[in-house]
Amino acid sequence: MIKKFGIIITLLGLTLTLSAQTDCESDYAIYRNEYKQKNYEGALKTWRKVFFNCPDFNQNTFVNGPKLYQNRIKKDKLNTAAYLDTIMLIYDTRIEIFGNREKHIGSKGVDLLKYDPSQFEIAYSLLKESVDAIGNSTSPTVIVSYFKVLDKMQRSSEKITKQDVLDVYIVISDIIDYNLENNIKYAKYYEIAQTNVENMFAPYASCDDLILVFSDRLESGSDNLNLMKKITTLLEKKKCTDNEVFNIAASKLHELEPTAKSAYNMGSMSLEKKNYSAATDYFNQAIELQIDTDYKASYYLKLAYAYQMNKSYSNARSAANSAASLKPEWGEPYLMIGDIYVSSASSCGSTNLERGSVYWAAVDAFRKAKSIDDVLAEKANKRISTYSKYFPSKEDLFFEDLSSGDSYKVGCWIGQSTRVRTRD
Repeated sequence: MIKKFGIIITLLGLTLTLSAQTDCESDYAIYRNEYKQKNYEGALKTWRKVFFNCPDFNQNTFVNGPKLYQNRIKKDKLNTAAYLDTIMLIYDTRIEIFGNREKHIGSKGVDLLKYDPSQFEIAYSLLKESVDAIGNSTSPTVIVSYFKVLDKMQRSSEKITKQDVLDVYIVISDIIDYNLENNIKYAKYYEIAQTNVENMFAPYASCDDLILVFSDRLESGSDNLNLMKKITTLLEKKKCTDNEVFNIAASKLHELEPTAKSAYNMGSMSLEKKNYSAATDYFNQAIELQIDTDYKASYYLKLAYAYQMNKSYSNARSAANSAASLKPEWGEPYLMIGDIYVSSASSCGSTNLERGSVYWAAVDAFRKAKSIDDVLAEKANKRISTYSKYFPSKEDLFFEDLSSGDSYKVGCWIGQSTRVRTRD
């Protein structure tokens, strides 16, 4: 009898176990179906049953759980603290059952920082532990949150110094670089993370700090495309381009991946070194590679300046006219044309009238600049006032049998028709 009773109890236990297993399968299937249809309110009701009755049934329970409660926070912000406690419990339970603590505390830190910024020190500890432990496997979201909380820690606590920020930036940059090169599936998310981190980092470092950080890295990573991009981008943001580190990085970047931007940088560097022939070559490359009209117009203007400094005045005016044709409402090209005329005045003609006539053409260009672009009125007026003093005198006109208001064609390379004027 006792033996038979024991068999009955065993069978009953098996029945209850199978029943519970069936309930878990059913509840899991119901919640997952609702979740996939983004009916998060409906999914949450059945998800709770799975979480409390059979949490080890499937890891999706822990993948989906935080999102379900994040949805509740959006709709019921007054109870954010309670929902956040549940989210933290979900992460802790997942770690207890399935392990992989180093990864999941990163996600836990992200949510803690997002929904309760006052706990930033705890979030910082979680995120730091995660990044230090899993390195290149760190997700883009964790990377951005880690640097964000690092920034907050530095501003709010003496525990984090400026040097700590620089050190962490290097670590995070290496993680991002690794994933940009090796994690093709998620590369675009790491690119977004890189932009966010660089924006947060930029206010910290002075030119000297950045040069110190990057000069060491250049020695070991001169063939690293992402590093070259990072160096040039940050140094440009800080207006810190007049140094050898930027020059080396920009040159290497142009060599590894020629773009309109890299060609433009090379042209600007050549201008600074007064290597005007090289500058014209690079600016022509930049123009050829550039699609955006506004950028191309600005490149043409830089090309015009390079030609001007190389005393190739006709090419300089042609480049400025190309800029003007791309942006008809822009007056800067005409200021440039006037400046080009002024630069060539001393070499144009053998008489006072011939040399002075160049300033008529220059002032005409300055007047056109302000007539189409009000913003340039002050600049143009200063030039007009300055160079009108170089017009021929009445005496010069007398000897050439000319009068004010007569039509006149400026010679030399200019070939521009204008109106006769005097300085007196």
